[in-house]
Amino acid sequence: MSNRQPALRPIIIYTIYIILFAVIQVTALRDVRILGERPDLTLVLAILTGYLFGIGDGLAIGLAVGFLRDMLAGRTIGLGMLILMYAAMLSHVLLRDFFRRKTWMGLIQVLLVTVIYEVLLMFLSWFFPMLPDQVPQLGQLFAHLIVRLPIQGLLNVAVAVPMIWLLRYHGPYDPRVLREDLDDGSTGEGKWRTI
Repeated sequence: MSNRQPALRPIIIYTIYIILFAVIQVTALRDVRILGERPDLTLVLAILTGYLFGIGDGLAIGLAVGFLRDMLAGRTIGLGMLILMYAAMLSHVLLRDFFRRKTWMGLIQVLLVTVIYEVLLMFLSWFFPMLPDQVPQLGQLFAHLIVRLPIQGLLNVAVAVPMIWLLRYHGPYDPRVLREDLDDGSTGEGKWRTI
């Protein structure tokens, strides 16, 4: 019996999750708000994929969900793709070697990368305003961010819990097969599966 993963399984599973979470993000969650905010499913998917399965999977999923989200939301295609790709890459790099991809650290990664993502969006809104003749004040943007960031972070962590379960047990790689070479092999002996 071979321990090698079939190449088709990750493609099928990732395609299902990308379409599912992007469509839910721009349709069902568009009108649902909890304390004025809504969870960002596509961001959480990109973060967790980069953290759990390596930089290659993270970059591909970040680009794909960013592209699909931009396309479905009717925005300019490109910026969302890049930001989600960088979020996945950042989640792969941050704390990965120290914590060896322990599952609970995925929640910390979601919170940390959400903060960085929201601060980046605030500065992009200031540098590149939607209406060039109405540049928002940086102080107003920062005050708005301080109010909404804790709620946004907690909502993203809340949706990360079932998403971690989905990715670990119904994800792109068979949970019975420990893959030491998931990305570059520098993370240890399949220790990312330890809790």
